[in-house]
Amino acid sequence: MCYAYLVPSRYDHLDELLSRIAIARQRPKWRDRILDRTGPVSSATTLRVLRAVEQCAQQSGGASIRDVAEFLAVEHSTASRSVAAVVSAGLVTKANDADDQRRCTLVLTDAGREALETVTGRRSAMVAEMIADWDEDTVDTLVDLLDRLTERFESAVAR
Repeated sequence: MCYAYLVPSRYDHLDELLSRIAIARQRPKWRDRILDRTGPVSSATTLRVLRAVEQCAQQSGGASIRDVAEFLAVEHSTASRSVAAVVSAGLVTKANDADDQRRCTLVLTDAGREALETVTGRRSAMVAEMIADWDEDTVDTLVDLLDRLTERFESAVAR
């Protein structure tokens, strides 16, 4: 009997580790430490939409529902419902695009920007807590390697 399939390759191990990190970050205890259930960013969906609007605005000067859908890798209708909820919460404004009336432009409000900064600060603090006992060189190596890996993943799906 061949037992080779029982010994995971380093690629299987890496894939498993990436999955475990993603799953851990979705667990209620992690989200509860980052999100404010009584505040404006009370759900992961709200956070994702705010980050999408911010990132798209930084990259291209503006964000649309299509941009948010692409950023989140969801259907346009899903992004539209999520954006509508964030707009009704007063975290994002939605206006018709001056050049194309079929397109809307999304912009973070001051409240949306402040809420995103608060949650982003909590996220950064949690990451710092996870690696607080690591030396600087190890952290720098991790950041460099994850940056390279992220770029490879992103370029592979952009083709």
